[in-house]
Amino acid sequence: MNLSSLRSTLATALTDAGIDYSTTAYPPPVVIPPTVVIVPGNPWIAPVTLGRPASPQVQVTFRLTCVVANLDNQGALDQLESLVFGVLTNLPRGWEVGDVSPPSVETIGPSDLLVSDVQVTTLATPS
Repeated sequence: MNLSSLRSTLATALTDAGIDYSTTAYPPPVVIPPTVVIVPGNPWIAPVTLGRPASPQVQVTFRLTCVVANLDNQGALDQLESLVFGVLTNLPRGWEVGDVSPPSVETIGPSDLLVSDVQVTTLATPS
């Protein structure tokens, strides 16, 4: 499996769950919240030794940046929490959740956005 297909599988699962997303490596020029931006995590790719040198595996990490408009403190926080839990409950089989960052305000262009990062990982055999 290659990284493009992993990203596509993840994006499709979130789309099928009714979650709006973007798969750009960096925030797009115009962010229309709510959205989930899928970017490489840290570490992005790490070798995994499972005693099977004939079929090496790697651990792939993505950071899912959940973004909502920050127009009303309580409303934005409620919407962000719903988006984060929507992501957590709709990950494809085989994906594990790592850290979830606390909400923070980021300004992109003229807009204040409330964001939270969800770290997810999976094992893959490179192709």
